[in-house]
Amino acid sequence: MNVQNMDKALRKSRRALLTVGVAACGLIAANVLLAAKMYSQSNQVVLVPTTVSDGMVARGAVDKGYVEALALDAVYAMYNSSPRTVHYGRSVLERLSGPSERAEILDTYDRISKDITERKISTVFFPRKIEHNFASYEVVVEGDLATYLETTQVTREARRILIRFKPQAGSVRLAAIGKISAEE
Repeated sequence: MNVQNMDKALRKSRRALLTVGVAACGLIAANVLLAAKMYSQSNQVVLVPTTVSDGMVARGAVDKGYVEALALDAVYAMYNSSPRTVHYGRSVLERLSGPSERAEILDTYDRISKDITERKISTVFFPRKIEHNFASYEVVVEGDLATYLETTQVTREARRILIRFKPQAGSVRLAAIGKISAEE
């Protein structure tokens, strides 16, 4: 081997080593930046409603547990929302509501979801107590409604929510849902 070929091979290997070193430094820097971003960013978890199938009313008697589960699903669909989950809440309310009341319930939900989307907030309802009045197909859910801006809780207020059901074709359907005052 002559000196010129050895010098050429040495320069070529140094260039390759430098290229690999620069690429490795770039990958390390990207990983450091990604780790810093993940460390500084906080994630927010929003509870989504459960899935309830159609319930039955046997000989006019309503199953207490089933109606309670429907009421909680309706409350969660209406009040556990973020800009990313408003479509899911709407579909749950659409499925649970009766045909004649569906438009009014969805209009109310659309007003709430528009506000949530515009203000980029999230709301979470924490139930504390459930009261039943099966004679009139009503359930009152008492709890706290918390509002979050990103991961910071902005407000937390006590809220009583009245859920009215209507027997229909062997099952019960959501007829109305809304906030009631503390005195009622």
